[in-house]
Amino acid sequence: MTDQKSYEIIKALALGMTSEQTARAENAEVREIDGIRETSAAEIAAERDALRKAGRLI
Repeated sequence: MTDQKSYEIIKALALGMTSEQTARAENAEVREIDGIRETSAAEIAAERDALRKAGRLI
């Protein structure tokens, strides 16, 4: 998986998409998404904060 795809998955999860929605959108397996959700929790939280600050997330 490329860094860009990983970032897009992290961003989708930060926006509140489910693992299933993210898997469909990124053409990935749900288990891959769940793995990223577990291993990148800090990055997802940081992205969520950045999106809030940018006004893209309430």
